[in-house]
Amino acid sequence: MSPARRLLLLLTGINLVNYLDRYVVAAILEPLGRELRLSDAQLGRLTFVFIAVYMCAAPVFGYLADRFHRPRLVAGGVALWSLATLGAAFVHSYPALLVTRSLVGVGEAAYASLGPAMLADGFPEADRARTFTWFYLAIPVGSAFGYGLGGLVAGVWGWRASFLVAGLPGLLLAVWMAFQSDPQRGLMDAAPDADAALPYLKRLRHVFLNRIWLACTASYVAYTFAMGGLSTWGPTLLQRRFAVSTARAGVVFGALAVVTGILGTFLGGYLTDRWQRRWPDAGVILSGLTLVAAAPPVAWALATGRLQAAYALFFVAMFLLFVNTSPVNALTVSCLPASVRATGVAVNVLLIHLLGDAISPELVGQRADTLHALGAASGDALARGMGLVIPAILLSGVALWWARRGRPAEG
Repeated sequence: MSPARRLLLLLTGINLVNYLDRYVVAAILEPLGRELRLSDAQLGRLTFVFIAVYMCAAPVFGYLADRFHRPRLVAGGVALWSLATLGAAFVHSYPALLVTRSLVGVGEAAYASLGPAMLADGFPEADRARTFTWFYLAIPVGSAFGYGLGGLVAGVWGWRASFLVAGLPGLLLAVWMAFQSDPQRGLMDAAPDADAALPYLKRLRHVFLNRIWLACTASYVAYTFAMGGLSTWGPTLLQRRFAVSTARAGVVFGALAVVTGILGTFLGGYLTDRWQRRWPDAGVILSGLTLVAAAPPVAWALATGRLQAAYALFFVAMFLLFVNTSPVNALTVSCLPASVRATGVAVNVLLIHLLGDAISPELVGQRADTLHALGAASGDALARGMGLVIPAILLSGVALWWARRGRPAEG
């Protein structure tokens, strides 16, 4: 196996464990909240604290990545987040739980900032959409493991055991990553990079003057806001509105995530690779159309009172949302020269979380608490709170119009 493919395999495995760790929390919000006596707003704040630390640490690792051995930085981050997840199994107070989730944020920032840039340096631009398809396929698979294992383990041994299951795999992957070689920066780019020695502030300016990067980032901010609200509260909605058990809600939502994620991610990558040879903007057009099309089934899924209809509508909506993953992420890294790529990815991570899934779970929880206090049933209150994601999905699709490369760059 070539070093580039070995790196892809390892980074994909780490990405899978990354999302397993994230979504195990979503699977166990209901029993965790009952034991620690937390409101919906407090439960949503777990995501905010994790993401707030994560997004603040991301630019730091982006800065370090342009100068130091990236696989070792990633290995240290993976080890830190895995140990913090294990520690969450032993907390007995809300502040202690917040501390463990914040440490997870530091660890994951190292990986999220460096992984895409390393892959871009290992594969030529013509192969990146396909490469990122495999890499981002770990999102639905890891999310499914988080939902399914988290729910099943919590149903048998309690929510604390779910954190133990989520934390152990990352330690093994961290050791493996520490011994990998760092791919040469810019080796696979079509043209040499004349700005390799730019100071950090000039690299930032270069990033923010890139219209395609700005459009992709704006779209992904809105997309991440919507996905944060849906993915965090989806299993809890099934439990409250339809009296589904913790284990069953986790397994069902996990199955929805893995099936729609695999189908949508593969379809997005395949069609982009196939069509962009004739139409350079095929990826962003495909992403924009499927995002706009996802809004109606999300709205219907949140409004229906029939469980089977909710399952079917979530399936359609999640499939359409996952089509977006590979094309937009591949374009986000490919539109930047190698000298600023890690910085651009790090700032992208900062913005999509600062304005996206850092705030949406708590906003949904706050709205659900308010509606419940006004007399709405808990399930209906949560569904109406989750309605905040619908305009975000529409905005995400519309923003991609400005990522089309057929028009001259502005600025």
